[in-house]
Amino acid sequence: MSRDIDDRKKKKALRRLQRVRDALAAAEADGDVEAAEAARAQLSEWEDGFLGSVEERLNTFGSAFADPEKGALDEPLSRLQAAKLKELEDKAKGKETRPWKRSSFKQKPGKGFSSKRPAPRANVRDINEDVPDTPQPAPESPASTDTAPAPRARFQVIRGGKDG
Repeated sequence: MSRDIDDRKKKKALRRLQRVRDALAAAEADGDVEAAEAARAQLSEWEDGFLGSVEERLNTFGSAFADPEKGALDEPLSRLQAAKLKELEDKAKGKETRPWKRSSFKQKPGKGFSSKRPAPRANVRDINEDVPDTPQPAPESPASTDTAPAPRARFQVIRGGKDG
């Protein structure tokens, strides 16, 4: 699948990949063995393979992804590849990375859309609200069983609607 990718975007993505590799190599070349091991340990085997495969696909095809649902067709990297590359750049610079929190949007406490909405109401109708309140007779004592039963609530039709 051949797509038209701007050469500047492709070169920019390749430079980003090279900067990650250079930052790791610089940590190793400083002579500080502990810093070099820490820099190399931060980059897992999978991430090292990721850098290599993305670079190879960029050089071969001009784009590192083929599925149009994964990113813009004029971009060389998909959205997730770009996010992972950003994480790797931060790792190479020695910054703290939090891969589980990729979004740059921060929600402020007490702010947001959910606090502006009223509390949800139940979308049901209570049938007891339709029956008019009738005074209930006082409970009778068990000794008086001769009396008639209490009257039942009667059915009342309310006129309105289509019939008028």
